[in-house]
Amino acid sequence: MRGADRSGDGPAPSRSTGVASSGGHVIHLVGRLTDEVFSFLGPATEALTGSGLAQTVVIVDDLRYRHQLHRFHDDIDLVLIPERGSRLLRWQASMQTLREVLAKHDDVKAMHLHGFLPSLIGSYVARSLGLGVPMYYSPHGSKSLGSLHRLGSLMLWCLKPVIGSLRDLRAISSLSQEAKALHTLTDTQSIEVAESPVSEAFFDVDRHEVHHPLIVTGSRCHDPRAAELFAQLAVLLSDKALRLSFNWIGRTDQNSQVRLRAADVSVYDVREDSDLASRLAAGWIYMAPGRTRGFPVFLAEAMAVGLPCVAIDTPDHRDVIRHGETGFLCRNEEEILYSIAQLIDTPGLRAAMGAAARRTARQRFSEARFRDSLLSAYDLPTGPGGLSPLSPLLPSIGGSGLTSATPAAPPPRSPTPAGAIDLSPL
Repeated sequence: MRGADRSGDGPAPSRSTGVASSGGHVIHLVGRLTDEVFSFLGPATEALTGSGLAQTVVIVDDLRYRHQLHRFHDDIDLVLIPERGSRLLRWQASMQTLREVLAKHDDVKAMHLHGFLPSLIGSYVARSLGLGVPMYYSPHGSKSLGSLHRLGSLMLWCLKPVIGSLRDLRAISSLSQEAKALHTLTDTQSIEVAESPVSEAFFDVDRHEVHHPLIVTGSRCHDPRAAELFAQLAVLLSDKALRLSFNWIGRTDQNSQVRLRAADVSVYDVREDSDLASRLAAGWIYMAPGRTRGFPVFLAEAMAVGLPCVAIDTPDHRDVIRHGETGFLCRNEEEILYSIAQLIDTPGLRAAMGAAARRTARQRFSEARFRDSLLSAYDLPTGPGGLSPLSPLLPSIGGSGLTSATPAAPPPRSPTPAGAIDLSPL
């Protein structure tokens, strides 16, 4: 990790079309390094390193996400922005640090801006320096495309004289729903989708269901809301006659640990991919209880392990799960319980849906596919044969391997939520 020098202002940047060849430097500007952001940024820096590009990643130094730093490739230069003072002071520190980093390198080939605020800061700095290199933008679940899209649009309109237009950025999203929102809500002209990849450890692990029904979930970061919902589910299904067990896998905060253990949920704080995969592989069902900001990493990893998934019906989950084929999307407590009961009571359905989830994950979330998608978006050479078209994710029901236990219709969708599990904030 290293510092940088300061640099002055300059004319407006010229437009550029892509990273024409390997060699040179790419600068990434990031806000907080959440799991959703790292699931894209980590593999992206690996792919670009493999193409001969040096890289510097400028990140807000949030203690909650420092555990992610060691996961970067050793050749990546990390520059940390202290998280102190007001938000305005952090924005100013980000601008100054980015200027200093750019001043250190005379071979910058591209900038990649991760998140809405980094896109504003990076666009302003590039415009003020007259930086004529390709500018890439990845929203990573930014609220500016969701609940705060009106505020985001107003900010873009107000700042257009100093930052230019998002039309000049080349968007690379990890979610197709997000790409559609970009197309609808912004004037971004170039939008590519590169779905975040899943480590081979999750595809390689053998499924080993435990003897009694086990429902698993988890997170790599502190997610109190997901922990609360999972604890509510465990209490709701706590009848001893059902003989259900519940495991939380990965990180959680102390208050959530107390809540989970009070609901008789076992907590396993494991960090390595191989350990996470092994814990997931023992489950019968994966439950995705909360909303994610960006690509739902744990859900994709559970699919790669071969677990049938029951997920709250949110846009991000909808982007990954095919309802009734690779899992169930549920809007309320009634649908959650119905889906879990079906999967527990019908081993054939559970096995077929898990196998379909794993096939789909292999097609969509492999490291090789992500690398080719990213390099294609950067206009860099891809692997042998280039980026192959994504075949239909699943064949028709008759040829998919789903047994006759497959429900003729999706679970009933009640228009109003039941009360025991409070999904209203989602």
